[in-house]
Amino acid sequence: MHSQKRFPVIQLPLLLLAINQAHANQLEANVSARTLLSDNTKKTSIEEPIEERQDIYQVGLKGNHSNWLVEANVDYQLYAHKFAEHSQPDEEYADGGATLIFGKEQDPLGLELSHTRRMLLQSPSDVVLLENLQEREIISAQPILRKRISGADWIYVRGRAENVRFLTDDNNQDSNRNGGSFGWAHAISKTSALNLGAQYTDVSFDQSPTSDYSLSSVNLAYTKKLRRLDYVIDIGYNETKPEVGEKQGAPTYNISVGYDTGLYLLEAHAERLITDTSFGSGNVIRPGQIPGTDGFAPDLGKIDRRTFGLDFSTKVFCSRCTLTLGASLTDDDYLEREKELRSIYYRSKFVYALSTASSISLQLDRIDYEQEGDQFNTDYKTDYLALEYVHRFVNGFDIKLFGRTEQRKADEPETNYKENIVGIGLGFVF
Repeated sequence: MHSQKRFPVIQLPLLLLAINQAHANQLEANVSARTLLSDNTKKTSIEEPIEERQDIYQVGLKGNHSNWLVEANVDYQLYAHKFAEHSQPDEEYADGGATLIFGKEQDPLGLELSHTRRMLLQSPSDVVLLENLQEREIISAQPILRKRISGADWIYVRGRAENVRFLTDDNNQDSNRNGGSFGWAHAISKTSALNLGAQYTDVSFDQSPTSDYSLSSVNLAYTKKLRRLDYVIDIGYNETKPEVGEKQGAPTYNISVGYDTGLYLLEAHAERLITDTSFGSGNVIRPGQIPGTDGFAPDLGKIDRRTFGLDFSTKVFCSRCTLTLGASLTDDDYLEREKELRSIYYRSKFVYALSTASSISLQLDRIDYEQEGDQFNTDYKTDYLALEYVHRFVNGFDIKLFGRTEQRKADEPETNYKENIVGIGLGFVF
């Protein structure tokens, strides 16, 4: 990671505007400080384990606002991470995003501005150390023109300008995505709709023009929303035309289902698309505690990506407890080289409310990583187990006591490790 401070609060007028809009409705800020002790801070089995205290300071801002003209949302966390024994460089970084939308769905003109920043592993085989992570920033502007042609039909044209930037000295993955889409939307009933669309995107890489390509696609989507059940079925075809090389095409789909009974919530999704190592899934947050690469690789290239996810949550076991379970699978086929990656993420969390002010939670995550075609990386599994107690005071303060263990088992024994952590945190919400 680059050590220079580049917080989005300082850089982006978009965030400041979103904050101003959010202030009129709901705005929540938080500050916290955590100190923890690790018995293997470098996550290694080769060297002598280093015991080290780490201090993490955090400032967050979350809010939203909506009126007749705009809708604004902001959710950022800023971190300062300090290492007592200097096992890694101290770092300051950000995670989160903001959106500002001008115009409502029925308005003829609209504009959506967004900014996101996420932390990614530099390589899939890297151990999850702060020095092995980097920040990816995506800034997007999407104007839209809508026209109602009947009581149930709309046509629209949407533009797209997007900049992807990695906040490191070596930024050969930086890219720009420019293009647009047009389509027809038809309301079948109060609970269902059809949408037929076509998209075109021109992707250019700042430091590698020979890797530039265009992506075009057509799709048909059906949406249904009932009291307990809602789903979207979106199918189509996309094709890439590279600056150097031959055209490639593949089917595309995006299917999601949600079922909410009040006692439990079940959500599932499946998606296939063509993306690249720079953009990945566009900074969509993956739930869980173990960061991934989102397709990032040292060599630029396009990816045929398939994902599947299933999430379940319920309070049926008792009135004070909540159980959540989830699993997600990502299959990446790198189109320019003989390389395939598969990651499977399992996650579970049980929260029990001891009182209205305190709770205890147990969380267990696992990532299973496999690959073919790259002799320098290895398959591995990482398990993450965490126990946390939280007490919230009436004046906005809270205290956290936590412990966790992280263990990695790999085909290459020298990359195995086990780390145990205990810590305490103080926070304030206002």
